[in-house]
Amino acid sequence: MRDGFAVLLAALWCVDETNVLPLFLLAAAVHEAGHLLVLHLSGGRLHRLTLTCCGAVLRCALPEGRCARAAVCLAGPAASFALTAAANALGAYRLAGASVLLGAFNLLPMPPLDGGMALSHLAEGRFAAVRQGISLLTMFCLLAAGMRLWQLGGGMWLLLTGALISTQTVKNLAKATAMV
Repeated sequence: MRDGFAVLLAALWCVDETNVLPLFLLAAAVHEAGHLLVLHLSGGRLHRLTLTCCGAVLRCALPEGRCARAAVCLAGPAASFALTAAANALGAYRLAGASVLLGAFNLLPMPPLDGGMALSHLAEGRFAAVRQGISLLTMFCLLAAGMRLWQLGGGMWLLLTGALISTQTVKNLAKATAMV
């Protein structure tokens, strides 16, 4: 666990007046379990799981084949949506809401999020300029939505989360550009 995760968790705990943090943590655990299950079933191997301020980061030996690697990436959101359906059926609507938000957010096509990583694996190095353009457009839309939500009095959490993920996205894009 990185220090940033502990600080973020403590800050969220302090401002969580509606007790949704435990629901999001449960949804995140199920999400990560989905990744781990498909990683194991597809022949991959987990080396390390690190909790950071941007979420959980899996360091692993991915399976062979672009579709298998993409499946590992998409298994987290799939587990989130399965939890959403189960929680909804049981009347646990707040858990369902937390899980669907987590799953949908992770499908955004910007690395390091699952959607961006799956897209990267499926493309296998092709269409780099298109993937970078999609990532940057998504990043700007996420930040704009966070700014607008904050202006409307909806809080800064989307803006802060968008800023953290955008920082990592820019680092990933710079690293990818340097490799070309």
